[in-house]
Amino acid sequence: MLLAVFLLSFSLLFMFGMPISVAMISSSLLYISMRGMDLGFMAMQMFSGLDNFVLIAIPMFILTAEVMNKTSVADKIFRFCNSLVGYIPGGLGHVNVVTSIIFAGMSGSAVADVGGIGRLSYQAMVDEGFDKEFSASVTIASSTIGPIIPPSIPMVVYAMVTNVSVGKLFFGGVLPGLIIGLVLMVYVYVISLKRHYPKNSMTSVRVFLRDLFFAFLKGFFPLLTPLILLGGIYLGVVTTTEASVLAVLYSFILGFFLYRTMKLKDFVECLKQVFATCGSILLLLPAAKVFSFVMTAENLQDIIYQGMMAFSGNNRWLIMLSVNILFLILGMLSDPTVNIMLFVPMVMPLIAASGFDPIHFGVIIVINAMIGNTTPPVGQVLLAVCGIEKLSFEKILRELWPMIILLLVALAIIIMVPQTVLAIPNALFR
Repeated sequence: MLLAVFLLSFSLLFMFGMPISVAMISSSLLYISMRGMDLGFMAMQMFSGLDNFVLIAIPMFILTAEVMNKTSVADKIFRFCNSLVGYIPGGLGHVNVVTSIIFAGMSGSAVADVGGIGRLSYQAMVDEGFDKEFSASVTIASSTIGPIIPPSIPMVVYAMVTNVSVGKLFFGGVLPGLIIGLVLMVYVYVISLKRHYPKNSMTSVRVFLRDLFFAFLKGFFPLLTPLILLGGIYLGVVTTTEASVLAVLYSFILGFFLYRTMKLKDFVECLKQVFATCGSILLLLPAAKVFSFVMTAENLQDIIYQGMMAFSGNNRWLIMLSVNILFLILGMLSDPTVNIMLFVPMVMPLIAASGFDPIHFGVIIVINAMIGNTTPPVGQVLLAVCGIEKLSFEKILRELWPMIILLLVALAIIIMVPQTVLAIPNALFR
């Protein structure tokens, strides 16, 4: 009875438009009150969800992305990518994907990608003659790479929940991010040939190399950012959390001293934006913690466990399939942070018993979450692009569906070939 009231109250509050974190706290409060438990225990559960040093990395990586977007860094990265792949049929579509790959090494957030360098790439494609809906779809699909290639905010949350190495997760996301980028570029190439989309003309190899060289020189220091972060983590100079602070310092030095495109008031605006963004993220963590306590008290983990075992018949690949279906559906409905906090602890015993590596599984979960971010009915990135560019949700969705299918194909490859995730961490961390 209490479980039914708990789930029904949460569902109704969420359906009526209440923020998911507030709906989780409200339904948990109702449950705890009906059981006659001490509300102080609820407060203790909530704030224990924030008692983790690793979480400091989240606002730091968001601040890095904000600073990069406020300076000329995004433009320099875009110009370098244009010189690198702009001559391929579908030129600026490929530039859109490659800029997402490079910017992913600085931000760790899909929303930061589409709100910053993604918007620049979208506008360049439209100005060059690409259809608006196709340009927006490429921007949305390529933004999924942001939290897969390190740094990654969802990976930080996953590491906190499962107590695995953040560094190994970060390095494990490199090859999957590149695979997804390559799959999207192949699709852009095929569609561009079919629709006769424009490309940059390459007058000669000599001119191409010269332009690429000068674009690389102009973007050299921003392009160093991922190398500094991952190199510092691998060499043991900094922890992941310290690396996030280093990223903020480095981006501030680039904008304030080297390029002189940032002023103190701009940095203050970046801080304000970080507070606004992190407010929702960091409220989700204590909300998910107390929500998870209620589900544990009602043995929902056992129900999910038994349901998956009944479906899979103890077959490890069917178990992985059922977990992926679960997280894809969850990704369509709610925030990745909530899904990782609530449901990863439930399925981890099943995954461990099936013999899957937790690092491999962590990257798979993040990819699922990012694909969910692009799909209705919630689709945060999809809705963000529609809102920013004032485009039709339905028209973008028609262009986006083939790319979502390709993302699922890339996910299947990464699941079936664990070394796509584990090769780099296994080589670096012995």
